[in-house]
Amino acid sequence: MSSPIRVCDARDVNERIHDDEPDTTEHVVRSLLKASCPQWAQSPIEYLTTSGTDNAMWRIHIDDEPDLVIRLPRRPGAAAGVLHEIRVLRQLEHTSIGSIVTTPKLRHVGEPHEVFPHRWTILEWIDGGDAWTLRNDLDGRPLDALADDLANAVNMIGTVEVDGVPRRSPGSRGGPLLPLLERLEGWLDSSAWNAAELIDVAEVRRLAAEAFEVVDEPVIEGFVHGDLIPGNVLVDEGRLSAIIDWGGAGWGDTAQDLAPAWAVLPSCERSAFREAVGADDAAWIRGRTFELEHAVGGVLYYVPKQHPLGDVMARTLERILASP
Repeated sequence: MSSPIRVCDARDVNERIHDDEPDTTEHVVRSLLKASCPQWAQSPIEYLTTSGTDNAMWRIHIDDEPDLVIRLPRRPGAAAGVLHEIRVLRQLEHTSIGSIVTTPKLRHVGEPHEVFPHRWTILEWIDGGDAWTLRNDLDGRPLDALADDLANAVNMIGTVEVDGVPRRSPGSRGGPLLPLLERLEGWLDSSAWNAAELIDVAEVRRLAAEAFEVVDEPVIEGFVHGDLIPGNVLVDEGRLSAIIDWGGAGWGDTAQDLAPAWAVLPSCERSAFREAVGADDAAWIRGRTFELEHAVGGVLYYVPKQHPLGDVMARTLERILASP
């Protein structure tokens, strides 16, 4: 896997994102490696600061071999998906998706330990930067090729056959639209979230109202990655190089994977992406609504925590509200 990296001091590494997350500091990483992978226990490691929030990640530098990444789930929900992601990654290795985009390769699955309560994984490092870290560079160049790459990847993902993945449930992105709209309205209406102080509630409701017009339209279902936001899209020289973090993959409305139209691409390349994926009006509105709900939830939860994912979601929301 690849993502933006820097060496962090102890204060950075000890900073928790969620109230219920376990310790993921260097001491924990060294203890896990010593117990399960002693061949890497003394290797240089560095903490990876990313826009992701489900896993703490450390890069393991290996002499004369490809580097590795150890991923430690930050909360129980992410930990519950570890085995699911392992099954998905192993199956993806035998599908045609590898012909157009790199996916993470699993090297080790670690069991819970006295210093860490969850399963954890080690993956091979993938060179390249994610689309959030590289946003300034991407904003300064034409992205027609990236739009085409993303469209090809989304179309390919929707046709991949992966066994044992969960179906999107009502209220979740990629599931039936009406329960999701009801949940979105609950966030907007709840004083606990203070939505009016963080987002343009009237504009969000305007787009949500458009979504009500397509709730009964036919849906094309298939395999979906489910989280094609900038931090999970790796780019090299303006081209898509890899897609990471498959822990949320499942079976549902393939319009969910239209997310890069707003999360990654600016308006000038959005129409080319839509044409390449072949999305009709109803699918486009559903995809926009799934990402609208995603962005609103991200802003409400992460902006008050001053986490980079709040910035990611704020930019996505701005693009959605500005789109025709």
